[in-house]
Amino acid sequence: MGMLLLGPHPSPYHHFPFQFSGASARGFLLPPKGSEQSARELENGEESGCDNLSSDLTEAASEKEKNSPRQKISVTSPPTIAIVVDDVGDTENNLTQWLSINAPLTFAVMPHRPFSSSHAERLWQAGYQIIMHIPTENTKPHSFSGTGQLSLSMDRETVFRTLDADLANIPHVVGINNHQGSAGCDSLQLMTFMCEWARERGFFVVDSNSSRASKVSQAAQSLGMPRRCNEVFIDHDNNPDYIRSAMRNLAEKSRKNGVAIGICHFHRPNTPRIVGEDDPHPTGRGDQFRLRAGCSQLKAGLATCDWCPIRY
Repeated sequence: MGMLLLGPHPSPYHHFPFQFSGASARGFLLPPKGSEQSARELENGEESGCDNLSSDLTEAASEKEKNSPRQKISVTSPPTIAIVVDDVGDTENNLTQWLSINAPLTFAVMPHRPFSSSHAERLWQAGYQIIMHIPTENTKPHSFSGTGQLSLSMDRETVFRTLDADLANIPHVVGINNHQGSAGCDSLQLMTFMCEWARERGFFVVDSNSSRASKVSQAAQSLGMPRRCNEVFIDHDNNPDYIRSAMRNLAEKSRKNGVAIGICHFHRPNTPRIVGEDDPHPTGRGDQFRLRAGCSQLKAGLATCDWCPIRY
């Protein structure tokens, strides 16, 4: 059994806007604002302009690849598991332990926290995948889940503006999931706005499954996005035996369904040690495993999620 990364590797051209032109059915990739590439050359399809742009993009992609860290090895053939580590950014505690785990974990970083940017950078440099952990409105009286949260009262424009501000705080993001959200995640309209924002930016979406009536998967699938849904809360209880049992449960689900996603938490005292001592390689009894590789490119069609409230 292996582990895999949750989402596709971002294109080196991901941040370039795409525009169709009468000069070519394929359209042109436009450089960022301030580029010396002229609009006239693009519109007219002048050879020198197109050649220069192609050369510039190739060199940029080559430089990006050269400077990018080597990602943790991802095993995509079933059975395989994906582990998301939530709540990154509040504390430095456990960072060294997480960095010692040689598996392709996916770290969900909260925006506007003391270590949001620095932890995302360091984890990415170590080869892990980074997604944004979006604070989302809870049920009253504890409706506030964090700075930059999505709220039920927001229209589409406000959701986009809020998420853009959140994203500016976190480098190297390739996907999203929700932080809490026992009210917001139940709103199909709010989650559709969120998924539309993610789709426009080329991000994948993970349904954290943090409420019984979560509409995240429904919203994502309605937009043609794959269904990626948490099936096991690994450290719902901090007891080491509970965490080990949850990891076995995750492994069993992947054996049954081919792939399974589990969520744990960055700050829990026992979690990195227990996750790090495993390696998804089944023993003869088939009930224990060790983490061997990791979390990417999950396909749609996971089994129905088991819901479990999260303790914070």
